[in-house]
Amino acid sequence: MGLESVSKLVEQQSGTVSSSLTKGEQVRAEHEILRGMFTTLMIGIAIIGIGIFLLVINKTLALGSAVSLLASLLLLCGTGYAAFGVLNSIRKGASLGVGRSQTQLPDAKNKSLPTNPFPQALPSVTERTTQLITSSGTEHEQEVK
Repeated sequence: MGLESVSKLVEQQSGTVSSSLTKGEQVRAEHEILRGMFTTLMIGIAIIGIGIFLLVINKTLALGSAVSLLASLLLLCGTGYAAFGVLNSIRKGASLGVGRSQTQLPDAKNKSLPTNPFPQALPSVTERTTQLITSSGTEHEQEVK
């Protein structure tokens, strides 16, 4: 039985994107996810801004506890909406990468370990510092005399 049409119908109903996308389709899908996340974040930030504005107005004009409660609710709703936008985009992006085939690294030609397990010793940073101090110290002593 040919089940390709059934799998496409299931994908449409579940909202997931097929793992057999071409590169262009995948880029378009990622741009769409990014655009949706950006829009959701901007709406969430706008709601937070309205909440902050109400808090400032209530602080200066003392409009009452109802305005303060409304401002607090707007701050929480805006934060939740923005977080939803980010997490939803992560979920959608993860569903894009589920079916990606992983490329194998080419086999190494030389599979043997090096014979010398210890690297060659590097010179010390302080190796010539005492030599430079003594030579410049004798010049300074000669100038003082």
